[in-house]
Amino acid sequence: MNYAYFPRDEIIPESIKTVINIFKTHEIEIDSNSNDSSNEERLSSDDVLKILMTDLSSEGYIVEKSKAKKDKIRMPVYLENKEESNLFFEVDAWNENKGIVVEVEAGRALDNHQFLKDIFEAAMMTNVKYLVIAVRECYRGRNDFLKIKNWIEPLYSTQRVKLDLKGLLLIGY
Repeated sequence: MNYAYFPRDEIIPESIKTVINIFKTHEIEIDSNSNDSSNEERLSSDDVLKILMTDLSSEGYIVEKSKAKKDKIRMPVYLENKEESNLFFEVDAWNENKGIVVEVEAGRALDNHQFLKDIFEAAMMTNVKYLVIAVRECYRGRNDFLKIKNWIEPLYSTQRVKLDLKGLLLIGY
């Protein structure tokens, strides 16, 4: 398991280290390097989320239980001078007290640039301070974690795009 925290020159907050430790606890179960040999053996993002669910819940996260509408976590986007939101984004896990959104991705993370959508949505959501994106290290023989890290580094280092997030953690599982 690998991870990278952005901005790179800041210390990882304890609340984010807790998420890292949850992934480390389940590293053997979710390791994409050992479950990438065939489509039948690949864990989906939902499979990974189910493995992490109990530990995330014990740390105060609300975790998506299924794809059923009643089990989804809808995060509001409030527009200026509006008391109600008519725009919502769905997330995999949310810790309201710490302002942390967790998104677990699998094959779509790089192929469909889902990680960019996750970053955009988290930056738009109300009360979100930190975003954690977990992606497969090994997918179809390539390292999606490294490729996505190479996209995110210039996003933070050039500062041409301003994100209203205190930090972003990328995890490769």
